[in-house]
Amino acid sequence: MSVVALAGVMGAPGVTTTALALLRTWPVEAGRRMVLAECDPDGGAILAGALQGRFPADRGLRNLALASRAQDFSAALWTQLIGLRDEHDVAQEAGRRLLLPGLTDPAQAVSMAAVWGQLSGEFAGMHDRGVDVLVDLGRGGAFGPSAVLALQADVVVMVVRGTMRSLDAAKVRVAGLRRAMEGPQGRGVRRLAVVLVAQGPYGAREVSLALEVPVVATLPFQPGEAEVLSDGAPEGRQFRRSELMRAAASACLPIRQQMVFRPDRVPSGVDRLRMKGAVGRAR
Repeated sequence: MSVVALAGVMGAPGVTTTALALLRTWPVEAGRRMVLAECDPDGGAILAGALQGRFPADRGLRNLALASRAQDFSAALWTQLIGLRDEHDVAQEAGRRLLLPGLTDPAQAVSMAAVWGQLSGEFAGMHDRGVDVLVDLGRGGAFGPSAVLALQADVVVMVVRGTMRSLDAAKVRVAGLRRAMEGPQGRGVRRLAVVLVAQGPYGAREVSLALEVPVVATLPFQPGEAEVLSDGAPEGRQFRRSELMRAAASACLPIRQQMVFRPDRVPSGVDRLRMKGAVGRAR
């Protein structure tokens, strides 16, 4: 794995919740780390939501606009990351799962025009430094100036609900992404996939046919469980074994399999077995 960009459509499909669920369940191999980067131009939600203000809003994406002009961008990026730890998982190593907090005001996106491309380059280079990246683009970040983060990702995952409203919005977004990914900045439509949030009458087969994109995983519509990730609701000891988190763990492997790996990124047979075993243990 290297860079997975998650994008959504109108109607709050749950992009950030999905990204956090993947961050917490993805099998991070020994010696590697994973970063969740909140790159939604409309602003980040994790500090005030899942983290309930436990960290000051003094680090994050907004600081990189100045760093891109005044200092080494790569070094500045690492100073903006926050190490996350699951208090219910005593075996988890601190600092293996990291957060790059998003903008605190949508108006700050204006100053980010020159930063998105630099971020894309940094994310692409992190694989060789033992870091994989989840990029949360929110509902609109896969288009406009920040679109380079989607176009240069190893796979773009659209988060869609099984409702007519969500599917109608997704058709327009998927068509736009398809055109962009086939262009000079893109890396091919094979890198486009869907994660379905199972709310509404349409299932994975119908969504895949309607969008002409593979549905690689389905997450249950569990508002109570989702509130732990979206709004920092109290987390019980059984949350890691909840239906939502088990489904997120199961989604990790098929998302990874959607990538078109460069030769130096093809996982070995041992790596694949490790990942399958880790997913199995998370169930």
